[in-house]
Amino acid sequence: MRRYETIFIASPTLTEEQADELVKFFEGIIAEQGGELVKTDKWGRRKLAYDVQKFSEGYYTLFELDADNKLIAELERRFRNHESVIKYMSIRMDEMAKAADRSKARFDRESKRKAAAGIKDRAPEEVL
Repeated sequence: MRRYETIFIASPTLTEEQADELVKFFEGIIAEQGGELVKTDKWGRRKLAYDVQKFSEGYYTLFELDADNKLIAELERRFRNHESVIKYMSIRMDEMAKAADRSKARFDRESKRKAAAGIKDRAPEEVL
């Protein structure tokens, strides 16, 4: 199972209770499909960066979950078909962690190489 972050924006025409019911509905789908919900973060009603389906606000919710790609595909299908969801996005977090580890390893290798060659890193003030 892989770690994903999924965010969705619900329509601002919903009441606070309806938005909470929608979050519970999608949490149920995650549990039903065998995923493990790590964290649910309700951001509440916020202004959108640009209008989406003629709305300028929406209810934001972030899920952090461990799941396989079939669960994410099913969850996104449900987001797409639900009339109250106006926008959604899923990101695979383990790929981002691998990329960060590669960058750190490359930085460490370069630091060791420079130290062995006697090259001193200059402070930004020295460069200017």
